[in-house]
Amino acid sequence: MTIREAKSADIQAINHLNTDALQHEYPLKEAEERLNAILSSPSNQLFVKEIDGQVVGYIQLSEYICTYGPVLMNVLGLAVDEAFRQQGIGKALLEHGEQWAQENGAQGVRLNSGIERSEAHKFYQREGYEEVKKVSGI
Repeated sequence: MTIREAKSADIQAINHLNTDALQHEYPLKEAEERLNAILSSPSNQLFVKEIDGQVVGYIQLSEYICTYGPVLMNVLGLAVDEAFRQQGIGKALLEHGEQWAQENGAQGVRLNSGIERSEAHKFYQREGYEEVKKVSGI
């Protein structure tokens, strides 16, 4: 099992995870353009988890800078293939992302999670994240 920086060649696996795990359907060509933009941006990072050469999960982080708080990293996506869940992959990806954030000067990590994603909320709470507020209907 390996966690590594994503490559352009990973786009089909990432797009599959977006559709199946996160229910975000997006045209492959446009997703590929977005991935290339992420990979070329110093304030964004996308790591993938590989098992036997197959991408089974990913985490995407982006710098979060505002005028009212410290520099943070924002988890924009964390997805694990359904066949590989409950094996510590999400935890490993999150820990890897947190370590990368710390090494790159962030004072913490934040995230947003859809109100309907109750299992994801339980996962994040187990990992020490706290709910700050709920926003719905936007």
